[in-house]
Amino acid sequence: MSKVNSKPTKNNQPQAKKTVATPKAVYPIKFAWGIVIAAIAFILFANTISHDYALDDSGAITENRYVQEGFHGIPKLLKVDFWHFSNVHLGYYRPLSLITFAIEYHFVQKNPHVSHFINILIFAFSGFFLFIVLNKLFNSFNPLFPFIVALLYIAHPIHTEIVANIKGRDEILSFFNTMAMMWFALKYIDTKKVLFLALGLVSCYLAMLSKETALTGVLLLPVIFFYYTDMNVSGSLKKAIPFAAVALLFFIQKKQLLGTLSGIIPDDIVNYPYVKSNIKLPTTFMLFAFCLRLLIVPHPLRYDYSFNQMPAVTIGNGWALLGVLIFFTGAYYAYKLALKKNIFGLALSIFYITLIPSLAFTIMRGGIFAERFLFFPALGFCIALVYGVALLTKTNISATADNTISWLKTNTKFIAPFVILFVLYSFKTVDRNKAWEDNFTLFSTDIKSGKNSAQNQRHLGNQYIYLASNEKDSLKKIEFAKEGIDALKQSLRIYPKFGESYYQIGLAYQIITPNKDSSIYYYNKAIQTAPGYAYSYYNLGIVYQTMGKNNVASFYYNEAIKYNPEYLEPKQAAENLKAVGIDVHINPLTSMIDTSRTDKNSGYYYDLGNYYASQSDYTQAANSFAKAIDLDRRNEGAYINLSNCYGMLKQYDKSLAVSNQLLSINPKNTTALKNIAVMYNLMGNTEKSNEYLQKMNEVMGN
Repeated sequence: MSKVNSKPTKNNQPQAKKTVATPKAVYPIKFAWGIVIAAIAFILFANTISHDYALDDSGAITENRYVQEGFHGIPKLLKVDFWHFSNVHLGYYRPLSLITFAIEYHFVQKNPHVSHFINILIFAFSGFFLFIVLNKLFNSFNPLFPFIVALLYIAHPIHTEIVANIKGRDEILSFFNTMAMMWFALKYIDTKKVLFLALGLVSCYLAMLSKETALTGVLLLPVIFFYYTDMNVSGSLKKAIPFAAVALLFFIQKKQLLGTLSGIIPDDIVNYPYVKSNIKLPTTFMLFAFCLRLLIVPHPLRYDYSFNQMPAVTIGNGWALLGVLIFFTGAYYAYKLALKKNIFGLALSIFYITLIPSLAFTIMRGGIFAERFLFFPALGFCIALVYGVALLTKTNISATADNTISWLKTNTKFIAPFVILFVLYSFKTVDRNKAWEDNFTLFSTDIKSGKNSAQNQRHLGNQYIYLASNEKDSLKKIEFAKEGIDALKQSLRIYPKFGESYYQIGLAYQIITPNKDSSIYYYNKAIQTAPGYAYSYYNLGIVYQTMGKNNVASFYYNEAIKYNPEYLEPKQAAENLKAVGIDVHINPLTSMIDTSRTDKNSGYYYDLGNYYASQSDYTQAANSFAKAIDLDRRNEGAYINLSNCYGMLKQYDKSLAVSNQLLSINPKNTTALKNIAVMYNLMGNTEKSNEYLQKMNEVMGN
C-alpha cells in the first residue's frame, strides 16, 4: 500500500534545530461530521433518560447534603472529598461534577431524568470534540479515518457504566475537558495566538477538577505535539510545560483544601482484595490482559468486579503470564513506533498512558478493576483497530476522492468490518443501558454473571429487603424478605466478615419479620466485623429504645455519631435523649459503671476514667479524670491517673503540670514526685529526673 503517514520517520526524523514548524492541513476540519458523531452519541444513550438513580448516585447526589443546598453548597463542595458524606476519605478531589449536580438541584431538585439528559449531552459534546481533535491530528488522512475512529469510540459498550450512571459525570467531564484542552493546544501550535493557549489551560484546569486522572491527558500532550508537528522530543516537552504547571497548581489546591494527596486506604477486602504484596503484581498483569479482552469482546459487562469476582492470582497464572508478555511487548513497540511518529505508536501511547491510573490502583492500593477505567484507553484501542484494518485491507487512507460516496465505494473491504462492528457495538450499548434503569434492575441483571461477587449478592439482598419494606401484600413481603436474606447469607459465604451484609439481615429482622433478638444478634455481628459502619450502631440504638432501654440506646447513638459525624439521624436521636438527661458514652451492657445514675460526682468520673484507661482510650480517660478533679480538687488519685494518661499520650508538659498541681496540695506525694522524674527522663533531661528521684527518696526516708 502507499505510505499512509506523511510525517517524518526514522532516517527522515525532524531536524534537531527545527522545533516549531507545523504542517499545513491537507484536509479541512469537518465540523459537520463532528455534529453527526455527537448526534449518534446522544441517540445511543437516549434510552437512559427515563432511568432512576442507581449505584453510586446516592453518595454523589441523593445523600450529599452540600449538593442538596444548591448554589449555597458550591463553596463547601470545593473543600471536601468526593465521598465526604459516605464517611470514607479516599483523597478524591473532584468538585466539578458535584457542582453541576448542585446547580441541577437548585433548579429541579432531585430529578434523575434531567441528570441523565445532561450526562448524555456532555458525552455527545465529548464525541464532537473527539472527532475534530482526531481530524486535526490526522490532517493528512481522508476525514473518514478519524470519523470511523470516533464512531467506534462513542458506540463502544464499555462506556455504558460511565454514561448511564449519573455519578460517571466526573469521568465524562474529565474526557470532555481533556479533548477541549487538546483542541485548543493544537490551535495554539497552529496560530501562536495566546487566546488558544489560555483556553487550553482553562480546559486543563477544568479537566483536573473533574477527575485527577486527567493528569494522563497532560502526560499525553508531548506525545500529541511530537506526532502533530516537526518538533523533536525536547521541544514537545517544553510546549507542554504550561499545562503541567496547571496540573501542579491543582494538586497544590487539593493538598491545601483536603490536607492530603493520597487519602486513607480503608481496611476493606471487598473493594481492596489485592493488598497482599505477593499477589499485587501478578494480579495487575492478569487485569491488564482482562482489559484487552473486554475491549475486544465487551461481554458480559458488569457494574462490579470486587471480591471475589476476579480472584487474585500468583505469577504462575496463565492470564498473568499472558498479561506480562503483552504488556512489555506493547510498551516496547509503543516507545519505538512513537519515536517514528507511526500511528500504532500514537495509539499504543494513548492506551498505555491513560491506563496508568487503573494499573496503579491495583499495584499500589490493591484495588479492583472497573469498566470506567477503560473510558479513555478505549480511544487508543479504536485508533489501532481502524489503522490495523487499513493495513490489512491495503487501504490508502491518505487518498483523496471526488466525494465521500465514491471513496466508500472504492474501499468497501475497509468499510464493511466497521459497519458490522458499529451495529454490534450499538446494539450492545443500547441493550446494556437497560440494566442501569434502577438499582434492582442492575443488581438482578448482573447477578447472572456475578454469583461469586459478595458485593453483588449484598446489593441484590439489600434491594429485596427494600422491596419487602415497601410491599403491602404480606405474602409478597415475606417472599421478598426471604429472597433478600438468602442473597445476603450467600454474600457472607463468599466473605464471612462482610459487616454490611450482617447489617442488612439485622434490618430485615427489625422492620420486616420482627425478631428483636435476631436483629440485635446480626447488628452486633455487623459491629464486630465492620466497626466503622455507623448504620449498625444507629439501628441497634433504635431497637434498644423500642425495648425501653434508653441508656443503651443513647450509647449506640453516640457511637454512630463518633464513627460518622455527618450522620444526621443519630444526632437527632441522641439530642432527644439528652433533652431528658440521658447521654451515655460507655456501653451499659458491658460496663460495671451505672451510666444512667444522676449523681455523677468526682468518684463517678474517677471510675469512668479508669474504665476508659482499661480500654486504652487515654484521651477519654484524661477528660474523665479532669472532670473528677473539677468536682473535687483534693482527689489525689485523679491527679495521678491524669498525669499518667498525659504520659501515655506523650504530652509530657501536661503530665508535669498536673503532678506539680498535686505537689502544691500535698508536697509529700511520692507518686507525683516519681511521675515527674519519669517524665523528665522521657524528655531526655536526666539531671532533673535524678533531682526528683532524690526528693522522692528523701520523702520516703522521712
